[in-house]
Amino acid sequence: MTHNVLDEAAARGLLAELSAQLDRAIEPDARLILIGIHRRGDSIAAEIGRHLEPTRGSIPIGSLDITLYRDDFGQVGALPTVGTTRIPESIEGAHIVIVDDVLHTGRTIRAALQELSDFGRARRIQLCVLVDRGGRQLPIQPDYVGRVIEVGPNQDVAVRVANTDGDWGIDIVALPAVPEAGT
Repeated sequence: MTHNVLDEAAARGLLAELSAQLDRAIEPDARLILIGIHRRGDSIAAEIGRHLEPTRGSIPIGSLDITLYRDDFGQVGALPTVGTTRIPESIEGAHIVIVDDVLHTGRTIRAALQELSDFGRARRIQLCVLVDRGGRQLPIQPDYVGRVIEVGPNQDVAVRVANTDGDWGIDIVALPAVPEAGT
C-alpha cells in the first residue's frame, strides 16, 4: 500500500524551498559544488542547481555511486551493480553540499563521505536531504532538510524524481511484514 505525501506540485515547491535554504545559508562567494548520491540524490542536486543558477550562476554538479563504500557491500550479492562517480572539478578548498533523497540510518552518508575523501580535502562539506525519516544508526545530521516525515517500522519513504520515475513526488510505502523468528 502506498500513501502519497507530496504530489508533483508540492514536491517541486519543496525543492524550491530547499534551494532557498541553501542560497540563504551559503556565502555568495563560496566555490559551491553540489554532489548528489546516485540514483535520486543526483537528480535532486541538478534541480537545486537549476534553482540556484539565477542568483549564483552555473554550479558544478557531480554524482557519487557509493556501492563500493557501503559497509554491507559483502551482503549485496555476488555481482553488485556499480555505477559511475562523477566529480566535475577539484574539491580542494570547495564548499561541497552532498545531496540525497532520504536520510535514514546515516550509513549511505558515511559511505559518501568516505568516497568523497578519496577526491581531496574540501573546505567544508554539508548535507542536504529532501526527506529526513529519522532512525539514525550513526551520528549524522543534515544541514538542510526539505521535510521531516515520521514512518512506522513497516513503512518506507519513496521519493520519485522526474528523470527516473516520470514525475516528482514523495510517498510512504508499506513494507511486507517480516515473520517473527520461530513462527
